[in-house]
Amino acid sequence: MSRLIFFCAGVKLETLPAARVKNILFNVVDNGKSQKEINDTKTLIRYTGAETCMLDSGGYQIHVAEAQYKKMTFDPGLPMMRSDQGINISPHHVVEVSCKLQPTIMTALDFPVRELSDRTAQEQEFLRKLGFNVTWAMQTASLREKYCPDIQLFIPVQCYNLSQFEIFKNSISNVRYDGLSLPFRNRGLIELALFFFRFYQVGVQKVHILGTSSFFAIALGAFFARHFFEWVSFDATTWRKSAQHEIYLNPYDLSPEYIGKEVLIDERLPIICQCPFCINTTFTEIKNLPYTEKVHLLKNHNFYVIEKASEDLFAKAGNLLNLEKYLKNRSPKTKEIDELIERLSITDLLRNEDINVLKPFFEIPRIFR
Repeated sequence: MSRLIFFCAGVKLETLPAARVKNILFNVVDNGKSQKEINDTKTLIRYTGAETCMLDSGGYQIHVAEAQYKKMTFDPGLPMMRSDQGINISPHHVVEVSCKLQPTIMTALDFPVRELSDRTAQEQEFLRKLGFNVTWAMQTASLREKYCPDIQLFIPVQCYNLSQFEIFKNSISNVRYDGLSLPFRNRGLIELALFFFRFYQVGVQKVHILGTSSFFAIALGAFFARHFFEWVSFDATTWRKSAQHEIYLNPYDLSPEYIGKEVLIDERLPIICQCPFCINTTFTEIKNLPYTEKVHLLKNHNFYVIEKASEDLFAKAGNLLNLEKYLKNRSPKTKEIDELIERLSITDLLRNEDINVLKPFFEIPRIFR
């Protein structure tokens, strides 16, 4: 039975959406650096009754520290730490927190590659961090086997292209893991599809998309969950961060709509959303709420519509014609939808072919690039 899972990320007890949260993603640094954070996280898990918990390794926090030129150390002999001055984290800390929190899934520590457009710079960045990522994948896997073998392990893939993925994959060929995770920020939707196809070819059955709630990325994940993998998941803080910026996610295609108090809204404009938080209200009423109340309503609405979109897209993705019809009924981006459906059709048709047969169909510059 295949699954498409939306993980609620960036959540604390005081920021929980009102809807039942079935799947939660935490990170090692924010949720495990002290006994208080450990206890608070356990309380949150019990309170929500979450069915699935995923523990992210803290790679994003390393990425932020690097971007801010902070001191970075990876010493297992020192306490895990993040401050204004720097960060210290290691695979040892990741596994230690995993043993305490007992998530369903943990991810290996990774050193994220930066967002770069120049091919030469990308190659240098990949090679500069390859040693870290290979070593940390091996160390995390070894420690997991020793201390918490019942927790599933996902390995983050930090690269820019499939050639680099092959290098990384071959370097961790002796590592036992349950799935791969892939950041969305370094690639477009079509590149994501090509990576997914390659993951399928090498026998991966579980994939996590890091950091997105894009409508079309969810659609892509739904298709691959129904036809290629047994598990596709994604995580997002969009529901909360958008609310804090007074942004309402359109229930049709999750596009953002700013509804700050200065925005002029036709009072006759109906709310099409039937979620429990929007029904029997108007955009004008939402717009004029005090900021705290508005954020509370918007985060609940935003969470609800992301989860509903993932459920609906998964239901429709069993058949490409049904998926195409559903997408075109929900979004005005007809050209983008045509391109996505075309690529998914080709992927399905050529699923047993060599990756090099598929590549030319994906390398033509199109809308999603």
